[in-house]
Amino acid sequence: MLLKEIIGKEVIDLQGRKLGKIKKADIILEASTGQVESIILGSKNNKFLIPWNGIKHIGTRVVLIDSALKYMENKM
Repeated sequence: MLLKEIIGKEVIDLQGRKLGKIKKADIILEASTGQVESIILGSKNNKFLIPWNGIKHIGTRVVLIDSALKYMENKM
């Protein structure tokens, strides 16, 4: 699966909460393997960290995840 294939899809967790659409995704990579660890989703003020292994299903219009964490950037 290519990252561009999930752009534009709605992200919904197992509790039915809509977290938003994947418009532009920032990704976190594991440096030693190059594998995607997480996707950061959201707007400037409301971001979620979605672990890649937390994605349960990718459909034609929806990405179903088990959970997401509120993401806070560390601005120094």
